[in-house]
Amino acid sequence: MRIAVTDGMHIVLVADSRVCRAKVWTKLPGMKVDVFNRRAYSVETRLPMDVPVLLFQVGARFADTVKVLDRVFKHRRDLCVILIGPDIGADHTARLLRKGAYDYLAWPCPASRLLEAVHSGLANRRTFLFMRDLSDELARTNQALAQDRDELAQCNRHLSFLHQLTQAFSGTLEAETIVKALFAGLPSLIAADLVGLVRANPDQAWTWSQAQDVQGADALRSRLLNRLGRMTGNATSWHGAIRPLRSSSLALVPAAAGSDQSQDGHAVSVHEVTLAIGSHGVGILHVQRTRERPYTRQEQQLLATIAAALAVALGNADVHGQIQELALRDPLTGVLNRRALNGPLQRELNAGLRYGSSACLLLLDLDYFKSVNDRLGHVAGDGVLERVAALVQERVREVDSVGRYGGEEFAVVLPHTDLAQAQALAERIRAEIERRAFDLDDGSVRITASFGVASLQDSSIDSIGRWIAAADSALYEAKAQGRNRVAIHADHRLGRPHTAAMRAVA
Repeated sequence: MRIAVTDGMHIVLVADSRVCRAKVWTKLPGMKVDVFNRRAYSVETRLPMDVPVLLFQVGARFADTVKVLDRVFKHRRDLCVILIGPDIGADHTARLLRKGAYDYLAWPCPASRLLEAVHSGLANRRTFLFMRDLSDELARTNQALAQDRDELAQCNRHLSFLHQLTQAFSGTLEAETIVKALFAGLPSLIAADLVGLVRANPDQAWTWSQAQDVQGADALRSRLLNRLGRMTGNATSWHGAIRPLRSSSLALVPAAAGSDQSQDGHAVSVHEVTLAIGSHGVGILHVQRTRERPYTRQEQQLLATIAAALAVALGNADVHGQIQELALRDPLTGVLNRRALNGPLQRELNAGLRYGSSACLLLLDLDYFKSVNDRLGHVAGDGVLERVAALVQERVREVDSVGRYGGEEFAVVLPHTDLAQAQALAERIRAEIERRAFDLDDGSVRITASFGVASLQDSSIDSIGRWIAAADSALYEAKAQGRNRVAIHADHRLGRPHTAAMRAVA
């Protein structure tokens, strides 16, 4: 169920005049946005105490935004701060989130994204207020029930473990590390013999068992997935090590609490909490213990708090992963960029030098591509590049890596591929490019491509640079022979010259 926002709620926007004039602020239902110019407004001194949400545009200097967050949270720890601005990179975004900002929105953004961020931020704020109220209640209980020191010590211990656990969540942007922290800390906070975590996007399931109870962990995973409408295959579980188990999409259902029976017939106590980001269920946290002792209300509240922090941490990890992935992609074609190609090149080079594994590098360059831009314009040229990249990706395997190496030049890293196989693949792609008419808005374009292929089995190749130079030399030879052909780099052991000539081709 979507979290409701009270009609007439005041939200403060502090931004420059261009952002303030955006029509999107009039499209947020049930909210009144008070707009202020960033240069003339001091958020730490003028912000009303009853305003729950601040939308703040980041400045040109990253350090200034960090200082503003420090000053604001010194007075208003309960304030939901949502930052807007340009793409500042994964590291800076992560640092601002660790400083207390709930979300960072790339501007401009649609009203639906703004509304979702506000809803999610208010949910996070309610969790914070709950924790603050819980701490106040514990302080009052400590004064009124000083004689019950054992119970208070237990509560303080829970809070300490909870603090450590949430700190561990917020201290990383890796999903695997977050789950490891959960499984390491949760059994110390709340007595549990089996813990399961299922998330729907990406589809993953983890299980943890006390005393290496593999059978119990398998049964737990089967129950979780069956209750979600999924059938399980061969299930495995681990004690200590965390390994993701892939499943199909999971239909999340409301959390449940109560008693159940283990496989051996013994009574167990079970509690489940739905992980949610705003109104969207993203996973389920399941805990159980093999004794008939129901989870108390306080334990259920602690699990709800853990689930809220866990959902936010995993959500931040997903955003970080998406940003990292985008940083490795060519923005036009979606294939790997030149820097990202170094990863698969180095991996296959290491395997080839250490184990003698076969691999090939394929370079292809579109012939006379400059004439496409000159005759039809760069928009048409970009369309051709996009379609060629898609064609190449469709013709290679999942283990192969396709990247844009230059303006109209692409590279394909082919693991476990010998020279004959690479040559055959290059010829198939070359022939298909030659016979395909690439449809564009203003008509269709025909083009050809030249290919150069180099194998790791070449004894002269002992570095990425030499491997690329070998493929580049073969590509130069294909161009010199008349283009629209595949050339193989010659191994000097066979008595043919080994060159890495510099070239200037169209």
